[in-house]
Amino acid sequence: MGRFLQETKYSYNDVSIIPCVNTDIEHRRDCVPLDENGMLPLFTAPMDTVVNDDNYEKFESELIYPILPRTVSLEKRIIRSTSGYWAAYSLNEFEMVFCSHDDMLETNNKMFALIDTANGHMQKILDLAKKSRSIYGDKIVIMAGNVANPQTYYEYAKAGIDYIRLSIGTGGGCLTTPLTGIHYPIASLIYETDCVRKNMEQSGEWTKTPKIVADGGIRDFGDIMKALALGADYVMCGSLFASMLESAAPKFDWDEEVIESYDGMKRGEDGFWYQDGELIGELSLYFYGMASREGQIALNGSKTRTSEGLKKKLEVKYTMHGWVDNFIGLLRSSMSYVDAHNLREFREKAVLVVDSENTRNSVNK
Repeated sequence: MGRFLQETKYSYNDVSIIPCVNTDIEHRRDCVPLDENGMLPLFTAPMDTVVNDDNYEKFESELIYPILPRTVSLEKRIIRSTSGYWAAYSLNEFEMVFCSHDDMLETNNKMFALIDTANGHMQKILDLAKKSRSIYGDKIVIMAGNVANPQTYYEYAKAGIDYIRLSIGTGGGCLTTPLTGIHYPIASLIYETDCVRKNMEQSGEWTKTPKIVADGGIRDFGDIMKALALGADYVMCGSLFASMLESAAPKFDWDEEVIESYDGMKRGEDGFWYQDGELIGELSLYFYGMASREGQIALNGSKTRTSEGLKKKLEVKYTMHGWVDNFIGLLRSSMSYVDAHNLREFREKAVLVVDSENTRNSVNK
């Protein structure tokens, strides 16, 4: 008989950030919503309906960290990684590219690599991270996941992994939880993982611990604020970014005709899209998880295993610049409520409460 841990866990929808007692912040512009690199605390999900080689630099220009997905050729991904940018790799690709003494990569830049697997609890991930670290030292920056157990953070830290990607089953294109029963409610997962980190740092034995990346289940701006307040350093978005006009997913008009160019395209107050003043109408796209049938075909040329993802039609809701502009203003506003001048203070000072069912019904309109 298995164990049953009778503890209530929470998701984004169950919690709220409360304002501090008082703050000396008079204007939200006094809050800095950027990390030490001058970037927003946001990653694109490594999905081919979100980011590709064509819009990678567009995300960067809007201060979002893009991660080139595995559907892009291995050669292009290696070029990105060795040029100091993020790219995703399968477990076997990572071993072949970053764990071989015989074919060491020559670059003066730091290399950024995501080990992109559905199950981040595999021992092989830890073994390969250690091996790569032994070869390249601090020259390589490693992200791995996905993880749905707070205690795994300690194992990732021991393996020298720089970023831990949480969670499993929360993504808009993911069916893992209803099909396998595997899940850890995301709000509790972030908070408890951050508690593990704090305990490690307070022990004095660790000078460096992995950054926390909350991945999946982000419905809107408020969920990003909650993830950061709960302890995440970064938030990774899939369907939210796929809904941008400039995402990698092909866009369709009313007649299911593909829109070839987005130049001069704007969304009117009526919700319809216009191109140079001419009505285009509603725009939509098809978004899918990389474990779906469509995602497996995109990665491997055919469906290779039981699907744990889905495909769904989404509305194109905003331009990238418009969304980012709103996000910056709203993040600054949220930070000002908790007396946080920067992102570190936001994680440290924010206080969250668990909502009653009536509260959830009243605020989630």
